[in-house]
Amino acid sequence: MRKKGTHKPFIYYDSLKPWESVCMILYAIVTICVILTLVFAQPETKQTTMVMYIVLSQFGMYFGLYTSLRNFKAYLLWLSFGIVHLILFFCFKGNPTIEMYRGSPTVGLLNTIILLMLFQFLRYLSLKFQNREFVAPAKGGGPDLFENKKVTFADFVIFVIYMGSWLGLSVLSLSM
Repeated sequence: MRKKGTHKPFIYYDSLKPWESVCMILYAIVTICVILTLVFAQPETKQTTMVMYIVLSQFGMYFGLYTSLRNFKAYLLWLSFGIVHLILFFCFKGNPTIEMYRGSPTVGLLNTIILLMLFQFLRYLSLKFQNREFVAPAKGGGPDLFENKKVTFADFVIFVIYMGSWLGLSVLSLSM
């Protein structure tokens, strides 16, 4: 049993919680629906679907899964979804019905793996310098939603780094 104030090691493998398994199954179903939409829908629907899929996936990783992604088993499974995103990018990158004025939104799929790796790097820095896992800032400055931990200045810095990286990658992908 761990002493109060100590944390798990950086890499650890726990069993998946039921909600994590449900999230992964639902995400797999959503991914299949997105693929079907990209194959069969009207061009405007394809574009909107692709953008929403990318944005919600990458925001959801940080805001909804930051406790889950600490477990390396869950992290590797989400990383496999990142590989699926990579495959989807190669399958749909030249599709003219998905193209938008500034290029293809499929380039944003490449950011998933980068953001997952950035998450682990930021997690490592938090453990190193705060001696605790970072948490996502809650609206209104209160404690985080999942663990009821007080949000520190370092948590806000990590949030800004992650969101700034996401925004920078998104803008960069739109200019390609």
